[in-house]
Amino acid sequence: MENYTQLVERITKLREKSGLTQEQVASNLGLSRQRYILVEKGERDLSTEELEILAGLFGISIVDFFNEERNNKKFLQMYFYILKHAGKNGRIPKTKLAKLLYLADFRNFFDELEPMSGVRYIRREYGPVADIFFEVTEDLYDTGKIDIEPYNDAMMIKSTTSDIDDSLLSDGEKNRLDEICDLWKDKRTAEIVNFTHQQKPWLACKDGEYIPYTLIIQEDPDHVYQPIA
Repeated sequence: MENYTQLVERITKLREKSGLTQEQVASNLGLSRQRYILVEKGERDLSTEELEILAGLFGISIVDFFNEERNNKKFLQMYFYILKHAGKNGRIPKTKLAKLLYLADFRNFFDELEPMSGVRYIRREYGPVADIFFEVTEDLYDTGKIDIEPYNDAMMIKSTTSDIDDSLLSDGEKNRLDEICDLWKDKRTAEIVNFTHQQKPWLACKDGEYIPYTLIIQEDPDHVYQPIA
């Protein structure tokens, strides 16, 4: 796939920038030089464990490896954009909002090898959630920017303003958000939770672990963000 080609190109550039030979990198991965050459040609897939070894070898984190930058302000704009476009009567269940943010970041990574916000997501019982989600939500509530109301078994979040700032979101990112919001707007929270539980990023991690963005590139293209028919 195209994004995997971009990944191996970055690996080659990072290896050369680090002054390492193919033989040295291959040795660290426990591969022969011939097998590693297939990696740089895009003819051999890398496991998540191998990607972690490479990141350590190049002296960077997995996040840095993919040129990801954490952008809390952009995450906040995504938060309000989804509230506006995916809510019913302006409201959306808290759990559902958390999952839509996850789908947006990981879908963007699948398409562009870069997430929208770069925030880190943790595997939880009810699916992936951004590590700053609860802190952001509490702060927005305390400052009067959102209301939170109980409804049946859910906590419903509603923006207190219709004037949202989306200046950090590109047209392509807005299009991806629109697609995700349209597809999931009428779906129940349980459906999106079950959907994320069937994806490779959630299945490959244990509760409480950070979920590497790289796991989504192993996902079936039809199962990155679209509800199961």
